[in-house]
Amino acid sequence: MMKASTLTLNPCLDKTMYFDSEFRAGELNRMSSYILTLGGKGVNVSRFFKILGTEAEAYGFCGGNNGKTMKALLDEEGVKYNFTEVNAETRMNLKMIDSNKVCTEANEKGGPISEDELKKLLSDIEANTECGQYFFLGGSIPHPVDNSVYNSIIQVLKSKGARVVLDCDGEALKRGLEAGPSLIKPNLYELSGLVGKEVKGLEDALRECKRLYVENGVEILCTMSEQGAVFCGKEGLFSVSSPSVELRGFTGAGDSFLTAFIYEREKSGSIEQALKFASSAAAAKVELPGSTLPTKEDMKKYISCVTVRRYE
Repeated sequence: MMKASTLTLNPCLDKTMYFDSEFRAGELNRMSSYILTLGGKGVNVSRFFKILGTEAEAYGFCGGNNGKTMKALLDEEGVKYNFTEVNAETRMNLKMIDSNKVCTEANEKGGPISEDELKKLLSDIEANTECGQYFFLGGSIPHPVDNSVYNSIIQVLKSKGARVVLDCDGEALKRGLEAGPSLIKPNLYELSGLVGKEVKGLEDALRECKRLYVENGVEILCTMSEQGAVFCGKEGLFSVSSPSVELRGFTGAGDSFLTAFIYEREKSGSIEQALKFASSAAAAKVELPGSTLPTKEDMKKYISCVTVRRYE
């Protein structure tokens, strides 16, 4: 049976606010409704695995009233967690979606995290990691933790025999890649930052993903929103299309894609099937408001609508 854990250094609550008119900066905007949900890449991956019938214990920092709310919401979903309690309040992120479906975001930075709090978290992770398990590392890094933290964590996890999946951006992604995780999952914007130039679409993504895999030996799964996704690994170079659906929730699509991909790849051993399921799962996610999650059946409903192509 697949064993997995996740790490979210900077988890959050997402408050998604809906407006019946166009959102105007610098003016009073009256929302019509809102949804309060869990946020953070690793936390979302744990939630998606729960839906798929696999337990992925969530590690991370947790503090204050927002932290208590986060744990209560995870308890409701039956997601197992092992958070390190910290003095800093768990952050709250705002997402404002207006009548034109335009999303404006305001994210708190997170932290401060003390050196002792970080050491406690890393000690717990090391003590509970087994050979062969998947470990998902994802998201931003709270102040004042150094951007090299993922690099250090990956080295520790690899020494324990874990298969590490990294989903972050910027300098943290560059430093993390140097440690040789099993797979990285950037989006187009994050891929552009990693390679130092704009990656504009499918052809660019195919070329850059292949180059990165050849140079680093690290599998890469690049999500491209409505343009689908690209995968490059030991099985070869692939692209998958994306179903056309109404966009209602902008958060967690990449997390759903990644979770479904790893789950189905482990289950079937097929990259093609894994990419189809992942694309369908992401489409089912963005149809739902806020960070609301689809059911397992919902995640399967667009499989027949996507196409996978393999490249030489």
